[in-house]
Amino acid sequence: MQSDALKTILALARAGATSRAWEAFVAAGFDRREADFHALTLKGRLLKDRARQAPANARAALFVEAGAAYERAAAVGEESYPLINAAAMAVQAGDRAKAGLLAGRVLHLIESGAERGETPYWGKATHAEALLLLGRVDDARACLASAVALAPQAWEDHAVTLRQFALILGELEQDSDWLDRYRPPPVMHFNGILGIAADDGAAHDAIGAAVAAIAPGFAYGALAAGADIIAAEAVLREGAELHVVLPSEREDFRASSVTPLGADWEHRFDRLLSHAESVAICDSDEGTSTAGVALAELHAMGLAVEKADQLQTRAVALRIEPAHRPALGDPWLHSGRPIHHVAVTALLDSAVARLPEGKLKFDVALDGGPPFSFDTIEEAVAAIRSSGQEMAALDCRTGDQIRVRTLLSHSNYGMIAATRSAALALLATGLASRIETIGELGTAEGPLEICLAALAGTDG
Repeated sequence: MQSDALKTILALARAGATSRAWEAFVAAGFDRREADFHALTLKGRLLKDRARQAPANARAALFVEAGAAYERAAAVGEESYPLINAAAMAVQAGDRAKAGLLAGRVLHLIESGAERGETPYWGKATHAEALLLLGRVDDARACLASAVALAPQAWEDHAVTLRQFALILGELEQDSDWLDRYRPPPVMHFNGILGIAADDGAAHDAIGAAVAAIAPGFAYGALAAGADIIAAEAVLREGAELHVVLPSEREDFRASSVTPLGADWEHRFDRLLSHAESVAICDSDEGTSTAGVALAELHAMGLAVEKADQLQTRAVALRIEPAHRPALGDPWLHSGRPIHHVAVTALLDSAVARLPEGKLKFDVALDGGPPFSFDTIEEAVAAIRSSGQEMAALDCRTGDQIRVRTLLSHSNYGMIAATRSAALALLATGLASRIETIGELGTAEGPLEICLAALAGTDG
């Protein structure tokens, strides 16, 4: 039976906290257990994750180590799970002959009826992977289609398979476009103008049509009166998950960005909150400000990108604004991800008062030096890159307290330490290739979530 400690480490790995999971695994002594099936399979999983995140010149050795752990697990208990992963690691390490031998053993286990898999989906997906590793691509395609049909909405499980298949197909120099049909619906970030009348039928129709065309499975954004609320309502009509990200406590946001435009918007705001899958508050100690709105937008965009990566699907944006308004400053635009525009006509007279400006700052700490503050995240990242320092930290804030130096000691593994909001901002702007949460830091203002972030272009 798998121990509670191993289950906790596995949960960290599944959450993407690879570095933290490996540290916990080694600290508990699990890396030295050579006859423990569960410890060996988890060791293989962790080494596989580390290999995929390592610089190109270090990956092959880690894939070999991961494969060896999986093979030892298979020697302890003849099951398809460690064998198929050992075969996949052999391909990643460049040993196709060994991969074929191990995949043949998996196929024998499955076709003899000795191995059915943890679930019907995983049994069929493992069968498909064995066929793929043996070069029987057409048979693998048909088998994967049968697997997905057994659990059509098991998107997290599908994501694991899609990631593995894409890597194998890449090593085999085979086309992987056919995997796209099995990806979940896209993840959408939405935002737009406030100045739309509650009964503007043309705007409602145009926004609803755009959301239907994107057909998201998940959507992230705020709920200001106007475009945001109309888009969120369309999201729910499509049957997608709605995740709300607000720049301030809901009552403050309601008073500043919803109530002034009329009671109809208030009722719709309340209804959407009650149907939201999650509600995040980005700056609970401050009232709504333009800086807080900018921070919440980056936070919501980063969450959308993170979710899309977890599910191996696309992240897209919906922007609702007057046709003449330029989008040059949109972080999503600079990330290179798809963006859909809906042109609407704004009301000339808006009852919403001008929000306090505030200041959104990006703070950088480098090893051995004082912190620096920048007005944009691009400037902050440029400073980190140009410094040549191995230890670096990043924070973003709307208040006056500079706390970035407290993060610096957590920078590790060739990654910078960052607060959760700063890490999500890096994802939103395309400046980070991945992030992982490593824990919380106690502060006078309460716990501060800390992440590691790999800057884009530093993964080898």
